[in-house]
Amino acid sequence: MIVEAHFLKRFTHGLPWANIDIAGPAFAEKEWGYVTAGGVGFGVRTFVNYLEQLS
Repeated sequence: MIVEAHFLKRFTHGLPWANIDIAGPAFAEKEWGYVTAGGVGFGVRTFVNYLEQLS
């Protein structure tokens, strides 16, 4: 993850940025709670909620 972050930093041109690594829990083999089978978009709900709190 740290290597990925250092690589991405090269393209930010000094702008604030964040690296959100979702590789581990990005796929669900079966439905569970509100998560459907397939790509889960892990962390998206939390990130959107955070952004809403900023506005």
